[in-house]
Amino acid sequence: MVGPEAGGVLGMVPTFDGLRVEVTAPPGTDVSRVPGGGPVVGWVLVADEGAVGGARVDPVFLAAGRAWTPDQFRKEHGQHLGVVVGRAA
Repeated sequence: MVGPEAGGVLGMVPTFDGLRVEVTAPPGTDVSRVPGGGPVVGWVLVADEGAVGGARVDPVFLAAGRAWTPDQFRKEHGQHLGVVVGRAA
């Protein structure tokens, strides 16, 4: 792939209201210091050589007072964490 290194953001678009990210973890994982998910505020196109076409689309969400991509969140709080997008209640 020619262009930004893997994990680099290639572009961003806004989202529509009503979506939320929930953080998941394997059973038995201590998540007491992990912030919960929050509202989705946008979507980013991330360079990923392993993805079809060399990129993937990830949510940008608010948690613990800042915006995160799943990669940033996992780097800060643990690679074992998952991120699931769903409808806000």
